[in-house]
Order: sequence, then structure tokens, then C-alpha cells
Amino acid sequence: MRLSISVDSSLLEEAKKASGSHTKREAIERALHTLIEAHRRGQAIRHAGTIPLTIDRATLRKLRQQE
Repeated sequence: MRLSISVDSSLLEEAKKASGSHTKREAIERALHTLIEAHRRGQAIRHAGTIPLTIDRATLRKLRQQE
């Protein structure tokens, strides 16, 4: 997808250095991936402990051993 945007050049250069990216496109894509991962982690944290589990540790160990 082609997109034309204006970005602060010093900010983009700093992002390239921080991410180890070689191109502007790579830096932007890495930044977007990082943003999405952070958002998903936040969602997972908010949901942590909200699903009631009715399984005990012994049963869980047995299930893991079967894999």
C-alpha cells in the first residue's frame, strides 16, 4: 500500500537508529508492529484472571505430559 505522509525527519532518523532499521519504511513498520504488540499485551493484561478455571494443578500437569 502506498502512503504519503510528512514525518519529522529527526524523529524518523532516531527511530531508525533505535530500531536498527536500514530504511525509513523498515523503521515505520517496526514502530507499528511494536505499537500493536504493546496494545495486545495491554488487552491480555486487562483480561488476566477474568476467565474462571475449574482445573487443578494435577490435571493440568497430566494434560501437559500428554502433548
